[in-house]
Amino acid sequence: MEEKIEKIDVYNKEKEITGKVVLRERGLSLSKGEFIISITAWIVNKEGKILMTQRKLDKVKGGMWEPTTGLVTSGETSKQGALRELKEEIGLELEEKDISLIKEIIEEGEDLNFFRDIYLVNKEISIEEIKFNDGEVINAKYVSIDEFNNMIKNKVTHEWLEYFNGLYKKI
Repeated sequence: MEEKIEKIDVYNKEKEITGKVVLRERGLSLSKGEFIISITAWIVNKEGKILMTQRKLDKVKGGMWEPTTGLVTSGETSKQGALRELKEEIGLELEEKDISLIKEIIEEGEDLNFFRDIYLVNKEISIEEIKFNDGEVINAKYVSIDEFNNMIKNKVTHEWLEYFNGLYKKI
């Protein structure tokens, strides 16, 4: 199956759309003051366990465990992007009322600048509901906050996810 290259809207530092559209390709680079929007969707069940999914092995950072993440594509709102990623990656058909924006992180890097919009799914999701539709994700499991922190320590999840500890205490 041929992979479709996604189009991504570019925003300014005030998070206003600029009209510029870029293609999501390896080596994508933005100018200073240009941003794209990335979403991260966290699912925490009533026992306080966090859903982590495992990236397909042949992807960049393959085999790593993470919450649902992705880029907002051209024409989408951040929330629409989060709902699309949850459906594509783990098969969840959710509505806008099922997710809440809980934090925005601004990341400025060498080549890319992100508004990282952090969502929390406000719905109980059983592990049996998870389906691996698009092949980006190959496994899923619920972990305690201690297990999550051990995953960071053991480098099986991204160190940048450590910010979630502060948010978890407020959930």
